[in-house]
Amino acid sequence: MLKLTEKLREKLKKPFGKVYKTLPDIDGDIVTVGDIVTKTVIENNIIPKLSIFDLKTQRDIPVEINHTFKKIIKVKNPPGCISDEAIESIKYLSTINDKDIALLVDGEEDLLTLIVIKYFPIGTYVLYGQPNEGIVVLKIDEKLKQEIEEILKQFKKIE
Repeated sequence: MLKLTEKLREKLKKPFGKVYKTLPDIDGDIVTVGDIVTKTVIENNIIPKLSIFDLKTQRDIPVEINHTFKKIIKVKNPPGCISDEAIESIKYLSTINDKDIALLVDGEEDLLTLIVIKYFPIGTYVLYGQPNEGIVVLKIDEKLKQEIEEILKQFKKIE
């Protein structure tokens, strides 16, 4: 398991890319991380390859996603951490040629954006919410993967 350090927490509060108020046009595979982003994308008739959420926004406000996913995988991921279970699930899901899959997180999903970027193929779009600002849209490329590797090295490994 990887645990977020206080120093890293501050760095990760800043968006990694452009923040959009409304959903931009995207052509390609999409992975959504977060309930509001997932709900927004689906309400715009876009089916992500993978949707990662915990059915809560801002830690404790319930969110309802009115969609029947083809497959739902449940993982535990404590707040401020990246669990081995979540890493293995995302790693596996990055290798299969399917879409409309949900990763339902018991805990917190925010940090899993980093794992998606690490394992999903170059060219995949990753969308996540920036609280009270909008949607961050990233297109995975080699530079972003290297940046994420450096960040992941700064996490504290715990058993």
